[in-house]
Amino acid sequence: MHYFIKFIIGQIASISIAYIAYKKQALTLSGAIGAIILGTGIFVCSGLYGSFLVIVFFSTSTLFTFIKNRNKKEIEKQYEKSGGRDFWQVFANGGVGLLYSLQYHSTPNPKYLILIGVSFAAPNADTWASELRVFSKSLPMSLRTFKKVSKGSSGAISFLGILMSLLGSIVIAFSAIIIIIVFQLNISPISLSKVFLVIFLGGILGSFIDSILGATIQAIYYNESLKKETEKPTHNGKTNVLLRGYKYFNNDFVNFMSIFLSTIIVSLLL
Repeated sequence: MHYFIKFIIGQIASISIAYIAYKKQALTLSGAIGAIILGTGIFVCSGLYGSFLVIVFFSTSTLFTFIKNRNKKEIEKQYEKSGGRDFWQVFANGGVGLLYSLQYHSTPNPKYLILIGVSFAAPNADTWASELRVFSKSLPMSLRTFKKVSKGSSGAISFLGILMSLLGSIVIAFSAIIIIIVFQLNISPISLSKVFLVIFLGGILGSFIDSILGATIQAIYYNESLKKETEKPTHNGKTNVLLRGYKYFNNDFVNFMSIFLSTIIVSLLL
């Protein structure tokens, strides 16, 4: 009965949030369905800890996505997806968190609380960097060529982007500590300071891995009509030319793998 009640509460809360996000065009219909599945599963398995981190990540990243949207329309032409998040985007960013929530549910090891934290610190750090680095006055540097590239290019970094990445990871790490303290979650023998530090560094690691993968294996195309690089395989019904990377390694794949790899590395270090 306990799990049934948690399931009902989680589903009602997830449906409510997903509906609002869908009406605000932060989620597509498939994205709303994915958010309901993800949100319910995380609440049932890791309670308010995982759910709170999901809300912090989704609310802040969505807010930044819509900030000065007009100024980013030209840059958004390079992105594979823009606007509301779809089903695959939702799970690319939250699927790893659900995986570790399931493990925490079966074995309440404090390590999994840390890995859940890292799984949301990484996409939060990357999203804050990606959304806000486009407002930098200087051009970012490609990690592949170490040369200046256009704003919004995959696998590129800038000073503002790095700063936003640090802040994005700190927010999730701090949020995790708040929930642990308020609900007195068992993290013994790990100290609060270590939990904060590991989640923070894990988030930065995930963001860095995302940039590396974006610069090396992610599929990048060339759009002849726009005369620029893009993550989109097609434009107005026409196929773009694969410039580098592998066509099956799109942005969703890179996001998922960067989060997953960062949690694996953190797990091994723990």
